[in-house]
Amino acid sequence: MAYRPKDIYRGRRKYRVPLTIALSVLAALIVGAVALFYFLQQFLVYDQTGVRLQLPFMAAEETEETIEATPTPAFIPVEVQIVYEDPDFSELDLGGWEELKPTTAKFVPYADAASEQRLNAALALVSTDDYNGVVLELKDRGGQLAWASACEMAVSYGTAGTMDYTETVAALHERGLTVGARISCLADELLATRNWPLALRDLGGTTYRDGRGVYWLDPYNRQVRDYIADLMAELAAMGFDEILLADLYHPISDNALFDDSGALVDTGFTYSVTVQTGPNPVNAVCQMGKRLVEGMEGTGVAVSAVIDESSLLEGRAERTGQDIGVFWRIFARLYCPCESWNAPTDLEYAAETLNAGEASVRFVPVCEYFPEGFESVLILPTVNQ
Repeated sequence: MAYRPKDIYRGRRKYRVPLTIALSVLAALIVGAVALFYFLQQFLVYDQTGVRLQLPFMAAEETEETIEATPTPAFIPVEVQIVYEDPDFSELDLGGWEELKPTTAKFVPYADAASEQRLNAALALVSTDDYNGVVLELKDRGGQLAWASACEMAVSYGTAGTMDYTETVAALHERGLTVGARISCLADELLATRNWPLALRDLGGTTYRDGRGVYWLDPYNRQVRDYIADLMAELAAMGFDEILLADLYHPISDNALFDDSGALVDTGFTYSVTVQTGPNPVNAVCQMGKRLVEGMEGTGVAVSAVIDESSLLEGRAERTGQDIGVFWRIFARLYCPCESWNAPTDLEYAAETLNAGEASVRFVPVCEYFPEGFESVLILPTVNQ
């Protein structure tokens, strides 16, 4: 018997078509979202306030609003140029050393200071019979802060840490110990790579990185100085007695130019300002140090600097910016990393430019072992510790 197609039984497919449509729409949305995500990458704008999306029509709207709100003439182009004039340090003397006493302090490096467990273990080894203070490294050259900073730039660029040292400092004070905080100033990988306008640049405009792989910030940049000043204010609020400014130092470029007498003619770097008489590492570094110390007036916190031994012994202050004579008039103490056996020589050279106070109190060698005859010293942890 012949049969017709309509006589064949077919199961119900009540949901198949809607489901297929729904899945197709979902797949299209996913593909579209991925494509949109990658398309919008080109419109992301990075600045000192963070990351924002700037679409072409948004820029046009902002321009129209600006024109409507501006009286005639609507726009007058003005070329803005920041000119840096050389400062005068001849009469400078900020003091801050008058109340200082000799310090025999134990240094706690960043890896230990940034971990609560490791910090407690390190501080447990500090005997008050041997030491009268500790120094915690809370910002190294990597740029990551050990403490939970609320500084706008630290929050925007992800450099804030998680620790709070208020109770730790108070507990150390109860033990009769003074507490210092060491922070790197111009060596900062995170800020130099995440906020490149603040970075020191070579003559080609590329972010500078020295032979050791260290990234450096522009010593003339006011935002850099303000960032460090904000961090110092937070440390003061946590109760630290002294702040040690490390890497307040101008790196030396392979492209630097010198005249026949060996005097620096060109640093080989590009800066964020125009320097009226040409870039000068001493003026840049010492002016930054001066402003940072002035910003701490009234806090009762001593501000000291970590100097490079080459600036002291090898006459390289013109290149590094660390003019020891000027540094004595800016900072409370000068800390100098050196070998224990060489500490007396460093002290002798440093004392030659000392303007006031006692060199035995204000000059602090940074060594692994106590050098003989010294009243002030910062002791590094040894390999076995």
